[in-house]
Amino acid sequence: PRDLLAVRLHLDNGTALPAAAVRLRWRTVTSAPVPVGYVVLYRSLLPTSTSWVQHDAGRELSAIIPALRRGYKYKFKVRPYVGGAQGLDSNSRHLWIPEEVPSAAPQHVTLGQAKTGNGTVVVSWEPPPPEAHNGIIQGYKVCSDGA
Repeated sequence: PRDLLAVRLHLDNGTALPAAAVRLRWRTVTSAPVPVGYVVLYRSLLPTSTSWVQHDAGRELSAIIPALRRGYKYKFKVRPYVGGAQGLDSNSRHLWIPEEVPSAAPQHVTLGQAKTGNGTVVVSWEPPPPEAHNGIIQGYKVCSDGA
């Protein structure tokens, strides 16, 4: 519909929330008829780029996008809709979801002696479960209490 194409939106801001979610707020900048609803489109940019995901915000001029991945940068935009027809995109915003310390330890930790016989110890492990990463694991620190 032509009226829908006249609707212009401005995505004002976005705030990362503690629970790996984002709160977005937007406004209409034209006096066109109010659309039935708004859809938020978002995708991950870093560390990997993903396809767009849609979140229906209904008639609200704000939305909370839940269950985002820690340590990832996302791109957000908003689009008005009426029925099955969608209007023009708002400006976009980029937000980074802060990382946290992993919530689980590495798995399957094993110790063994190196075959060189010089007292070298070999430590091996697997990463924590993916849902416990809370960001992008950059490395591991191995400590010894022995002398």
